[in-house]
Amino acid sequence: MMAVSPLDLVLRPERVGDKLASTDRPYLTLKAAVSLDGKIATRSGQSQWITGRKAREFGHRLRERHAGIVVGINTVLADDPQLTVRLAESPARPARIVLDSLCRIPLGARFLAADGARRLVICGAQAPARRVEALRKAGVEVFIGNEARPHVTEYLPFLRESGLTTLLVEGGGRVHANLIANREPDELFLMVAGRVIGGSEAPAWCDTLGVDTIEQAPRLSLSPPLVLGEDIVIHGTFHFGSQSPGEEPDANPGERRP
Repeated sequence: MMAVSPLDLVLRPERVGDKLASTDRPYLTLKAAVSLDGKIATRSGQSQWITGRKAREFGHRLRERHAGIVVGINTVLADDPQLTVRLAESPARPARIVLDSLCRIPLGARFLAADGARRLVICGAQAPARRVEALRKAGVEVFIGNEARPHVTEYLPFLRESGLTTLLVEGGGRVHANLIANREPDELFLMVAGRVIGGSEAPAWCDTLGVDTIEQAPRLSLSPPLVLGEDIVIHGTFHFGSQSPGEEPDANPGERRP
């Protein structure tokens, strides 16, 4: 039997089509590079590089196939990422989106480089007007929510309406946790390295997510693990609600969490 490529699992048309036809949200893929114990950085904040070269290259393949890349402001402040597709043969320039309630992003951040890609900042109602104006003068699209911290029910429909139908969410942990708590993601790619970081202060890939009972824990239907060099790729599709993967969804699954 021919081995499955990790790329065969990315953005399967039937899943993307179903999501876009049934909701006003983009299709969301979560991606994280983690240690065996689920950490995305050490307690001092060092994260480069947890995984090896082949896993990092796969991360760029994921970026290439999505319309936009999403990170939180803490990731930008800590790592100053470019969030570009660094593959020699690829012309892809996905949009770069940062969730930044108080508009703290430095104007010199590499995220904001004017390289032809769309740049979007999602701000809250308390974002300083002068910082919003400075971003807009630099050609950055700024969305301002109605609350101090924009809710997914505000900014995800905005991103979909603006033409971004598929998003790769690269974190950090609080961004992943918030989206999972609100039952928004569609699938997950975890690049797992053979390292153990440990420590309660070291951030995890779904950081602030916490459930009281096992029944409340979100379910994923997992694909067979795949090896990329020295790392393992774990892929899964989310199944929110009380049903097991493959069962019919509840007739009244309830409202999304506020």
